[in-house]
Amino acid sequence: MTECRTVVVATHWHDRSSELAFVTRALAGAASRWGQVSILSQGPPGHRVPDGAFDVLGIGPDDELGWPTGLSPDCTVVVDELTPAVTALLHTVAPRVVRYLSGAAGTGHEPGWQKLLAVNPVGTAGPAAAAGTAASAARATVSTMPAVAVYVPVNPLAERQRHHGFGFVGYQLVLSDRPTRLEEPPPEVAWITAALPDVEVVLVEEAVASVWKGRSLRGRVSVDTRMDLWRLLAHAQTCVDLAPGPLLARECVEALRFGTPIIVPSASGAAAAHVARGGGATFSDPDELLAAATRLRDQDEHSAASSTGRAYADATHGDPEAFLAAVSSMLASG
Repeated sequence: MTECRTVVVATHWHDRSSELAFVTRALAGAASRWGQVSILSQGPPGHRVPDGAFDVLGIGPDDELGWPTGLSPDCTVVVDELTPAVTALLHTVAPRVVRYLSGAAGTGHEPGWQKLLAVNPVGTAGPAAAAGTAASAARATVSTMPAVAVYVPVNPLAERQRHHGFGFVGYQLVLSDRPTRLEEPPPEVAWITAALPDVEVVLVEEAVASVWKGRSLRGRVSVDTRMDLWRLLAHAQTCVDLAPGPLLARECVEALRFGTPIIVPSASGAAAAHVARGGGATFSDPDELLAAATRLRDQDEHSAASSTGRAYADATHGDPEAFLAAVSSMLASG
């Protein structure tokens, strides 16, 4: 059999808009610095598809996954989503170590399989770490779960020039939680424009940025590239992310790396952890959202939150060498 140090079972590998795919690709790339990596995904069994640094090996459709012939199970397996089909496959081959990023509820996985965190939980060491009863509870919950704080790159050139479609900066940026773009803005945008009628609110929804002021639509421009989004993040006063990714909250990290404070729903998992350690605010109702947006318009409050957030994000998610070291440690622990 061909020995392989790391096997990545990535059922979301080809979904470029998925945060899960972003994290999985980052882990696979880092693991390749320390040894051989094989990528397994849906597709005709044994069929290889070139994809950047890797060839993705097909292991069948969702309901008929099969382990490739000649690939040793004596390896560390990293799984993006532990579905019942993936669990059944891994039970069959019994790999040496299994780490998974999401899923597991009701899949009947082995007790030794561990969930891999992409964000250091609240209460772990780091800048602006939270303390108290809530942090103690978080530590108890995730104490057996290895954490690898994923590196999140940004282009610093985004700070030098605003988005070409706008002649202003210092707006309230809102990242939508709606699956499709509608004529009326989300309630949160309506609340902000009603409470702060002199403030521009830029809503990003379905790759389109809409400008609202005083509850009136002032115009729309397209968001065609990641650089477009980075420019919007870099020149905003605050970033209100209504649907941050549960695994990493990538856009929140990017905003923080540009020194833009974030405002996120209270029960938003990774994003709330970023707030607890890097500043910003959480909200659970309209009053709390408006209070946070108003408070962060104060120059001193904004400056403090910007400095804290940037320092946290750069230290935790902005150091590629630290990320490589964390992945190396995770692989060595297997």
